[in-house]
Amino acid sequence: MSNKCNRNKVVMTISKQGVFSLLYTWTIILLSAVWLWKTFPQLNFDHIGTLAALIVLGILAEWLAVPFSQGYLSGTYVIVLATQLIGGGVAAAWVIGLILVIGLGIANRGNPLRTTLFNAAQHVLAVAAANFAIQLMIGELLAIVLFTLVYFGINHLLIYLYLLPGRRDHPGLFGWDALRWDSYTYVLTVPYGALLAKLYETSGILWAVLFFLPAVAFQIILKKYVQLELSNRDLTALFQVAKRLRDSNHPANFFDELLQECRCVVGFNAAIILVWSQERQLFLPGAAQGDQREELCNLVFTPSEGLIGQVMQSKEPLVIDDIGKMSNPEEAGPFRCYRSVLVIPLLAQGEVTGVLVLGSSQPYAYEENHVQLLSIIGGQAAMVLKSDMLADHIQHLLATDRLTNFLSHRQFYKLVVKEMVKAAEEETGASLLLVDIDNLRSINARYGHAAGDGVIQLVASVLRDVTGPANILGRYGGGELVVLAPGLDTPAALKLAEKIRVEVRDGRLEPGEAKAQLPVRVSIGVATFPQDTNDPDQLFQGAEKAVARAKELGRDRSIAYRQTLRTKIKADITTVV
Repeated sequence: MSNKCNRNKVVMTISKQGVFSLLYTWTIILLSAVWLWKTFPQLNFDHIGTLAALIVLGILAEWLAVPFSQGYLSGTYVIVLATQLIGGGVAAAWVIGLILVIGLGIANRGNPLRTTLFNAAQHVLAVAAANFAIQLMIGELLAIVLFTLVYFGINHLLIYLYLLPGRRDHPGLFGWDALRWDSYTYVLTVPYGALLAKLYETSGILWAVLFFLPAVAFQIILKKYVQLELSNRDLTALFQVAKRLRDSNHPANFFDELLQECRCVVGFNAAIILVWSQERQLFLPGAAQGDQREELCNLVFTPSEGLIGQVMQSKEPLVIDDIGKMSNPEEAGPFRCYRSVLVIPLLAQGEVTGVLVLGSSQPYAYEENHVQLLSIIGGQAAMVLKSDMLADHIQHLLATDRLTNFLSHRQFYKLVVKEMVKAAEEETGASLLLVDIDNLRSINARYGHAAGDGVIQLVASVLRDVTGPANILGRYGGGELVVLAPGLDTPAALKLAEKIRVEVRDGRLEPGEAKAQLPVRVSIGVATFPQDTNDPDQLFQGAEKAVARAKELGRDRSIAYRQTLRTKIKADITTVV
């Protein structure tokens, strides 16, 4: 059998091959064409019927080729050796060239013309070199052995040089599994080819054809056996993923290992696992391997963007056989530099927790069995993401208020302490705004607690809209919400407080439970670090006192803690006088 380079599996794109590789490819093609042209007169046309029959058998062997991740194995070497013994090296070269051009042309595996011609050309040159090597060899047995060794060596040397540009980034492209199987099958096909030639000499072409049919049957059996071995490899990959899932203590490590197992199952030039962030509502990179790894690690996707958005919506795997043939290649986004792309949603209980994306520089690189297996692997990855997201959700529930989704009092206090320490180190300030909903008890008593909860939620929505991303929001208790504004002094904090108060007053807040518009108002107290105090407890107390003073003055107003101090001083002076 013979090993041929398979464009779908192993060959770099033009951009990756470069000028040298393209020059090498066409040099091999032209050399073989020149050799065939010059040797054409040496063909013995008395054997044309025999050669035609051998070509047909070879094409049949090509159609039944055994696929590997790095190429294909077929029984054509039986025909090559038999033709060499029957009609000589020129006949063998022409026969193998026509077999591969016709066989690969009809049973095309997504290969462009250049690759098909190279496959044929490198076998033609291998036959030419092997035929030249045995010219001075005495003894038919030694000649067969030498012819096979030279043919095998030249064949694989030319393939090695063809794949050389991808060696650094993709060492797996050199297909040692295929090389091993190729070596085994040469041992079987050499005697078979020799016997086929002997049978032709003694009994004619009909018996030779009948003798070749068991080889075809053997190739079919081998194809099934290889499929079983590949299935076993896939199951091993699944086992390894499950084992790493059990042993891994950190999701990031698990995802890197998972991509490594994916490489054992299917070839790719680049792969990335994108993780869904519920908090940011974005797909963020979890792990990446292959080409442009650094660029992949910086990718961020919205849930409606390009191929990721399609998978997010359908929750089904997406296979792009050839991006160049898409109606709008721009939809592929950063993956349009590859020829084929496979996108697998990571589903856990029907929820998309992430996406696995594989990119290949070859068209038609991903088949149905790849989709099925990677979907199973993706399901295990989704379990990791789901458990990690669940743990984060539990922590979120413990740290946040159910009604407003703001930080709980306890969690907010911890962050205030941290921010005060940070502000002290950076010699900056921070202000605390305590927002108290006026007459909340009256609303609860008249309209019910559901209406009161609605008012709290609506005021909380105002705080989200008005405050900036640097501000920290919390639920202080009852009808009190709290804002920590790092970097704001008292005047700036009072401006923010007034903006909140006016937005609440003019926002026409209308909880559905009340069935009527409510006159919602808030009183806001402001305390500032370090101007008012360096102690976190006193900071909260200062804000509480400011709110109390705002209530005394008629509610629906903003007051700073230092203003209450000035008022108190004036009152003390009046009392003394």
